[in-house]
Amino acid sequence: MTVSDNKIYITYYLTDETKKPSVTRYINKAYVAVYSYPELEYITTMEDERAAIAGSWNAYNGIFQTESGNMYTFSNTSIANGFTENSTKKAAFLHIPKGTTQFDDYYFDVETAARGLKPVHLQYLGNGKFFAQVSTLQSEEMTRWADKELKACIIDVKEKTVKDNGIRKLPSVISH
Repeated sequence: MTVSDNKIYITYYLTDETKKPSVTRYINKAYVAVYSYPELEYITTMEDERAAIAGSWNAYNGIFQTESGNMYTFSNTSIANGFTENSTKKAAFLHIPKGTTQFDDYYFDVETAARGLKPVHLQYLGNGKFFAQVSTLQSEEMTRWADKELKACIIDVKEKTVKDNGIRKLPSVISH
């Protein structure tokens, strides 16, 4: 979640708790709930079908705010991040301009830019750049809820590029 212009933006996804283990629902759409801040009065729910669920289970990587107050949501679509099935959507970033409650037309297919790999963990560095731990395993090979075979990359959302820095097989170092 993040706060911008007296609004709090919270990414979320739906699960079916009547099934054990719980089942992720409606995975092929990004959701952002918007509330006034600090009053916490509901304003709206933003939805976008260009990307899958924004964020992932207990990873705090659904939405990031830049220095200008603009926001990016991140949908990784990786079964390793706690979903019960793979999305039909690519791992992607969407953009929310500062002060608005709508996604604009920005779309960055980061999965294709990373040659089919999916970022698992992100840390915003500044100036539109993210440090990412990217899984080198294909989604269907992944063990659910496991960080395995990670490598480091720099993602630039302004230029829509992914730079592989050559570091292979990282330990899971980003705090969840």
